[in-house]
Amino acid sequence: MFVKSTVFPFRHSQFIRYISGIMMFFLIACEKSEEFVPIPTYFPITAGSYRIYAVDEAIYSTGNKEPKTVSWFEKEEITYSKTDSNGVSECHISYSIRTKPTDYWQKTKEYKAFVSIDKVLQNKDNELITSLVFPYSPAAKWDAFQHFSMDDENPRYGHLSYYENLDQPAQIDSLYFPTTLKVTERLDTTGVLLYRLGYKYYADGVGLVMDVQTDYDYLQNNGELVDYRVIDKGVRRIRKIIGYGMGK
Repeated sequence: MFVKSTVFPFRHSQFIRYISGIMMFFLIACEKSEEFVPIPTYFPITAGSYRIYAVDEAIYSTGNKEPKTVSWFEKEEITYSKTDSNGVSECHISYSIRTKPTDYWQKTKEYKAFVSIDKVLQNKDNELITSLVFPYSPAAKWDAFQHFSMDDENPRYGHLSYYENLDQPAQIDSLYFPTTLKVTERLDTTGVLLYRLGYKYYADGVGLVMDVQTDYDYLQNNGELVDYRVIDKGVRRIRKIIGYGMGK
């Protein structure tokens, strides 16, 4: 009896220490795995970073069969960035344009962007737009233009933005991005009276890499459609990234 009473407590304590060690190991492993899971940064705000875009636009107007086309280049550079005590990051973005690659950049404006715990807001052209919401999820839907009023004549009216192709690779002409997401802003392309399509691609560590905005009204005569999907008026603008990096 004496042997049993001394050996059993010893083995029991060893067993407890063993189980405790195993549990601690798994807890530490879980903490480390969670700590090092990378979260894509689709709207980086590093001061000095820049993006360059090529833009092609086609404008359809009533009475003209062929659209007026124009092309130019845009540059966005983050000139200033800070984060306040509430965790809200603010950055200033300088916007410049030029017609040809050999022209000098002409700065035309500067706007602000704010990154908080649940969204990205951009104050651009006197429009406060909700560009992204967190967390990234296929179930997320939001009104990107909730902060200002618009009537139903505006192509963006009545549409909710949502995510597609989360964390998927994308090829934008010659540039490859391993991790991107798509924000679909409006998708009404099967109607008989109009065509509405707007979407953007964002790349991890880069930001906006592609922006497609297409809005057409089909030709009518006294309320009747003329032929099938003949464009009466509208605009198609395609903005693609062609370079990015850090300024000197």
